[in-house]
Amino acid sequence: MGSNRLISKEKRKQVEDTSLSKLFEELCPIFMSYGMSYDEYWHGSPYRAKFYLDAHKLKIKQRDEEMWMQGMYIYEALCDVSPILHAFSKKGTKPLQYSSLPYLSKVNELKIEKDKEQEKKNAQLIARVYFENWAKNTKKHFEKK
Repeated sequence: MGSNRLISKEKRKQVEDTSLSKLFEELCPIFMSYGMSYDEYWHGSPYRAKFYLDAHKLKIKQRDEEMWMQGMYIYEALCDVSPILHAFSKKGTKPLQYSSLPYLSKVNELKIEKDKEQEKKNAQLIARVYFENWAKNTKKHFEKK
């Protein structure tokens, strides 16, 4: 009975090893498509593979956002030109004026304003903490005398 147990453990280990080997072999081309070299994949740190995967996910997210933004530009352009595309539009109808600034420049301006507000709040908080500490120390100093 004991030898049967040993054999089944050995067989299970062999099956597990084979399954993991097959998995790593299947994943190698995928990670190579992410920019990881063959040597990095097989001989490098496993953390490196994780970082390549994380970087790939970020690239996909960035690409998705770029495509979404492109769709927004196309949508806005179609909406701006739509008044003249109607079959029954009046003669002399003109399209709406297209946006004068790119969307991202507007977002950056808002971000800069928010950052400035946050910096101001942080400076006020630091000044308040500094003053409160000074007041406590001064009070302790006079209490001792």
